[in-house]
Amino acid sequence: MSIFLATARLRMSGTVAAFSRAVSIPRCAPFLARRPTFGPGTGVRLTTRRPFFKVFMSAVEDDETAWNEKTVDSTWNVTGLKKEVQRLILRCHKKIGKSSQRVSQAQMQLDQLMADKNASLSDLEKCPDVDALTVELDELRARLHKLNVLEQALAAEKKGTHRTLSAEVVELVRELGVNDEPPVPQPRPLKKQKGPRVTESSRKPYRRYFSAQQVEIRVGKQAEDNDELTMSPEHRDGADWWMHASGCPGSHIVIRCHDQNLDEQVVQDAAALAARQSKCNGSVIKVSLTRCRDIVKPPGAKAGLVQLVGNVRTVSVNMKEAQARLQRLDATCIVN
Repeated sequence: MSIFLATARLRMSGTVAAFSRAVSIPRCAPFLARRPTFGPGTGVRLTTRRPFFKVFMSAVEDDETAWNEKTVDSTWNVTGLKKEVQRLILRCHKKIGKSSQRVSQAQMQLDQLMADKNASLSDLEKCPDVDALTVELDELRARLHKLNVLEQALAAEKKGTHRTLSAEVVELVRELGVNDEPPVPQPRPLKKQKGPRVTESSRKPYRRYFSAQQVEIRVGKQAEDNDELTMSPEHRDGADWWMHASGCPGSHIVIRCHDQNLDEQVVQDAAALAARQSKCNGSVIKVSLTRCRDIVKPPGAKAGLVQLVGNVRTVSVNMKEAQARLQRLDATCIVN
């Protein structure tokens, strides 16, 4: 027997209310009446359990339902009470807007479901309870109306922190659970203080390459880095060797070796790097070689500009022949 026939018979006997409480018929019932999806011959048994999705939510939040222990004989902070009522009215308006949107969406989904002849029982189980959502919306509207009445009643009261109120106002305040002080705000978590970025090693003003003999060759990254690499004892020793492309801008090169007779392969490696890291053009580029202690920084000179004051050797680099050497060096490069 379909639910439509069951409802009709109970209405005739005057017990439809009891049946509604037992079965809890939602607004999807007319759709079920039109399409018998359960009962004899359908393989689905009618039970008193409502298979539809229920919405359990409170129209009033916890901070708005705190029962006020004050009575008619108590004194009230009228100023605080007025502010709290205004706050609750604003919040109630926001909740009504969200609740209205939920009701509209649920009703739209229900209308689409009722118009779909191919809808199944599984689809009905996912149907939102429009009635429950409407009840929630009505409760919010009723609360808003009472809050407005309370606001009007308080408008006639004088401001103060120790005032007595009429019995009608006190009753309404207690019914709505309004306090004469705003709720204590929850402390915000402290923001994490941002400190300097921690890295495994601080930035260095040079890249490191290693020759076949495992001699370290340092190559400046940019103009300011060149000054730091060449002039700072932190990054080179006075006895280390220094190289730079002759007559044009380029990276400063420091060979970390004190030997008087520097290995020629190390010299060629460093010279190839100096030539490539310069703005010189041509197939053969000349590179200057001297000790780090024989380099000075002229007063007021721009970044990267230095003066050679000691013995200088010139090394010629054939760029075509140096390609294989540079590829080997690039494989050893370490950047900090």
